[in-house]
Amino acid sequence: MLVIALVLASCGEAGSAGADEVSSPQPKVTSTTVATAATVVPVLAEPVPLLVIAETGGCFMMGPNCSTTLVMSDGSFGVFRTDPADVLAVPDAVSGAELVGRADVHTLARIISDTDFADLRTQLEPGTCQGCFDGIDVNVRFHTAQGPVDVDSVTYSFDHGLELFQHLEGLQQAIRSSGGLEPMQRGG
Repeated sequence: MLVIALVLASCGEAGSAGADEVSSPQPKVTSTTVATAATVVPVLAEPVPLLVIAETGGCFMMGPNCSTTLVMSDGSFGVFRTDPADVLAVPDAVSGAELVGRADVHTLARIISDTDFADLRTQLEPGTCQGCFDGIDVNVRFHTAQGPVDVDSVTYSFDHGLELFQHLEGLQQAIRSSGGLEPMQRGG
């Protein structure tokens, strides 16, 4: 079993809140740790969502062919049809059978953990509505220690010169190369 260690910004800091003071559910952490030169990283006992990538726009033209990808902290991922009512929605209960692949997400998990998303948003140029011209827009929900953070390509131009977007693009390419959804046609 491949286990990915996540560096969570709040883990291990002096004076951090105890488990009984945290209101949101926290991932189960085993007593096993992975030591690096500067950090002791807790190993997650079970995978938790790392990010959700949802496509909208032109992929809906011929049928419900936009995809939403759920990527877990252990690198497992599943690809689902995007729900136009809530593009970042994934099924409430995702079974192991629906997680159809595995990707290397260790570096991306570290980058997400280290990213100051408020600062990132000030660095990005305005986005463009590709869906307005039959193109595809991308919505990403990053699951962070502070809660979910949404970034979409209509509001923000994804700067592929930044490490976060380089690794996100690499992950998307790896997922696309593993297959995808069977195209569906409207009507009959």
